[in-house]
Amino acid sequence: MRILTVILALLLTSFYANGQKEGQALIDSLVAELPKAKNDTLKGRLYKRIAEEYFFIDTKSAIAYARRGLAHVQAMRWERGIGVFNLAMARAFSDMGNVDSCMYYNQRALEVFRHMGDTFNMATTYNNIGVAQANIASNYPEAIRYYLLGLKEAEKQGDKYLMANANDNVGSIYLIQKNYPKALLYSTRALKLREQLEKSDIYNTSREVGNSLNSLGSIYYQMKDTATSRTYFGKAVLMHERAGNVEGLAKAYGSLAVLEKHNYNTKLIYARKSEKLWNEVNPAHIEAANNLGNIGSTYLEMYKSNFLPEGISDKSWLLKEAERYLRKAIKVSEENGDISYKSHFTGTLAEVQEQSGDFRNAYYNFRTYKQVEDSLYSQEEKNKIAGLEGEREIALRDKQIRINTLELEARKRQQWLLTGGVLVLAAIGGLLYRQSRLRKRTNVQLLHLNNELDEANQVKARFFAILSHDLRSPVANLVNFLHLQKEAPDLMSGAAAEMHQKRLTDSAESLLETMESMLLWSKSQMQQFRPQARRIAVDDLFEYIRKFFSGTEHIAFTFENADGLAVVTDEDYLRTIMQNLTHNAVKALKTTNNPQIHWAARAEGSQVVLSVTDNGPGASEEQLNALYDDHAAMGIKSGLGLHLIRDLARAISCQISAQPNAGNGMKFSLSLTNI
Repeated sequence: MRILTVILALLLTSFYANGQKEGQALIDSLVAELPKAKNDTLKGRLYKRIAEEYFFIDTKSAIAYARRGLAHVQAMRWERGIGVFNLAMARAFSDMGNVDSCMYYNQRALEVFRHMGDTFNMATTYNNIGVAQANIASNYPEAIRYYLLGLKEAEKQGDKYLMANANDNVGSIYLIQKNYPKALLYSTRALKLREQLEKSDIYNTSREVGNSLNSLGSIYYQMKDTATSRTYFGKAVLMHERAGNVEGLAKAYGSLAVLEKHNYNTKLIYARKSEKLWNEVNPAHIEAANNLGNIGSTYLEMYKSNFLPEGISDKSWLLKEAERYLRKAIKVSEENGDISYKSHFTGTLAEVQEQSGDFRNAYYNFRTYKQVEDSLYSQEEKNKIAGLEGEREIALRDKQIRINTLELEARKRQQWLLTGGVLVLAAIGGLLYRQSRLRKRTNVQLLHLNNELDEANQVKARFFAILSHDLRSPVANLVNFLHLQKEAPDLMSGAAAEMHQKRLTDSAESLLETMESMLLWSKSQMQQFRPQARRIAVDDLFEYIRKFFSGTEHIAFTFENADGLAVVTDEDYLRTIMQNLTHNAVKALKTTNNPQIHWAARAEGSQVVLSVTDNGPGASEEQLNALYDDHAAMGIKSGLGLHLIRDLARAISCQISAQPNAGNGMKFSLSLTNI
């Protein structure tokens, strides 16, 4: 009998106080939590846990919750969840004997976990693929290859749970090949690892230990040690009852039935208990087929021994029951794609047909049985498996050799370090001396830098002092003239008033130049500012421009935003750019008849283009150079406004372009995102 355990990788640790519940009680409590789940992640974990527990009680319910969970995590785009529920689907199809779908979902899960670098779930997926190859395809060399890959990943992490699964499954392959010492070695390792697992919501320790006890009981049965085998299966029954593991109980009862040998009544009691449990949890399971075949074999033995059960008087009834159960076992094995069980029970069916006098079918069935048995247990298959394990042992030995080599190299390095210690101590004095020299040199450099910093601060202070003086004089002149004009307008003749007006204009121009100097200095500090983007309606921007220039009465302003567009940018930066462009247009229209300024907004793909057009005299390429050249000259008459527009536009990732047309106006365009 083969005991092959398929355990899904656990998504994350559990999150409810269900540690003391097992079996259906645990499932019911988890299902009750589904409507209360506060977020998608929590609900995904619940689906995973429910499907995990149902696999040991009711496979149909397990696959239903696995499908719901897979749809849920796919909608979330949760990568790890998608991988785990693909594993759940693979397990379901494995239990149903559908090798193609099983391998499809396993490979999808493996791709997800490789992409994530999730070695835990990679190890589990390798293990599950091995189970599919062994259970469904009976490809034992390929099965053990995947088991050893899973064991290698599990050992890298030191994960006892995964190591136990892999060891137990490797042991099951050696049991099939009748290599009992190897089977016992790996299965005993699995039991020891599982006994070290602590009770938790993640690992049902009773269930895991019960699975190992089933495995060891099967091995000792094949070794003809029925007493030890019965002891292990008896302990397994207690563990599975404690865990609520219906699948494990079905396996254990089926194995106890086999142990009864010629005690036919007790044997059938155990076998029918197993049949009933398999019908509850998964009648299509490969071990359910094994139990059905054993019942059929029991009826054949009863026929040969002339043992009639109570209430049966016709001996031929035993052969009919034997054939009925054997055909059911062969059918389930065939649906699972299991060659081994199908072959074995085909051989037993041939014997039943021989006893019934159907020699023709008995011959064909026996020949089929013999051909498959020779293939499954050929020396070539055994050599392949031995070669795979040999490769693993060589790899482990090479690893140990590398470790020993590293240890020797470490000892040599220690000797060299001790030998060089004296030299290091001798060098410390020289290093301290050198450090002292470097410290002195550094102090001199710091003193020099501090002097430069003091000088720079003094220059800055003088600069602001000069600016303050230059600002005070023109402002004072302007204020005095305004007071004089208000309080005694008759004191000045026309010529005197004109002279004072000229002086006032000169002072204002001087004030403007001084303010520009301050603006140029503040512009150099622009890298300290960071734009704050948000969604802004273009209509709001146009309304701002309309209100700002409402006092400019001689110019006709028009605005066009037919599609009600909006942009995502820093509102203050963009307003400043639009204000400067509009102001430049206003200045350009001083000598233009019927002056007009038109703002428009249009969508171009994912961009919104804001444009301002005037009918002034236009501008030359030299005048517009400041928009594109960081090194262009600055000054009142050299495009300071364009410098500011250029830098502000760059700060908010705004593309600005100009279309000069001398004598026919000017058009500036701003391209911004509307997403």
